[in-house]
Amino acid sequence: MSLLERRPTVGVVSRVLASRPSLQGTSTTLVALATVVLAIAASLTIDSFATTSNLRGLCLAVSLSGIVAVGLSLVTIGGQLFSLSIPALVALSTISFATTLHFGLWAALALTVALGTGVGVVQGLVVGRFDADPIITTIAAAAIMVGLGQLWTNGRTIIGHGDAELFNSNVFGFLPFQTLVFMLLTALLYWLHRFTVTGRKLTLLGLNGRAATMSGIRKAPLITMAFGISGLTTGIAGTMLAAQTNNGQLLLGSSLGFDAIVAVIVGGVAIGGGVGTPLGAAIGAVFVGLLANVASLIGLDYQWQLVAEGVLILSVVLTTGALAGRRQRR
Repeated sequence: MSLLERRPTVGVVSRVLASRPSLQGTSTTLVALATVVLAIAASLTIDSFATTSNLRGLCLAVSLSGIVAVGLSLVTIGGQLFSLSIPALVALSTISFATTLHFGLWAALALTVALGTGVGVVQGLVVGRFDADPIITTIAAAAIMVGLGQLWTNGRTIIGHGDAELFNSNVFGFLPFQTLVFMLLTALLYWLHRFTVTGRKLTLLGLNGRAATMSGIRKAPLITMAFGISGLTTGIAGTMLAAQTNNGQLLLGSSLGFDAIVAVIVGGVAIGGGVGTPLGAAIGAVFVGLLANVASLIGLDYQWQLVAEGVLILSVVLTTGALAGRRQRR
């Protein structure tokens, strides 16, 4: 087959993308409305909700899981399910940042983000080039990172020696720095997915891999990019988490992987790929974080919060599946 024949044809890409279920807009809008309603209800009924300390804590919690979720969404949109190595990579990133902080804040950030990106790229190469199962690959990567983390720290907590106050400061006097990073990453990845050829190719790959291949789209570079970006955002989240606590250890960030997966699903990203946006994942992170915050303020036990999150995931999956089936029958 000639190079000209393998070049992606706009017609094929457009027809396949036009045939995808128009669920992502509906799901994202519903979640956004639910978030607004929940926030208003909490403000009116819970005295401690609208306090400065609670809102700052909510922003910090949402920002960390949201930073991870917007990167992870590209992996899911590309049809590669999820990365189960996120908790291990977050923990390893906190260790990296705490270890290198004495070189300076920006040097530690650059080294840690490079580590996260590199880990993501390696996983993407294994999955994209060798057609390895993404779940098994990321579980194996998590095991390797936990082992390396143990060797790195000897099981001890690494204390950072340096000034990381910038990452804990407020921008414009009220907006946490981490929340600003979350917003910027969301906007950047939404633009990449929605308005670039690369983003459309990734969506087509997740929606219909065979059609993507027939139109000349190469799978390996796209999957490697998606995992690389996920690793980058995970490294950033690990950096911000380490800056909060001024230390790094393997127990930090253990819940971020689950929280990010919940945010991606609730935000309207289809598990099978091809449907959803990083913006939807960001809104999902805000909704899930708000729900957890409200549950905590009313005294709901953590165990019941996990049950509620599990029920929420099942509800979204079942609702999305039912809507998709109804549209296909029309």
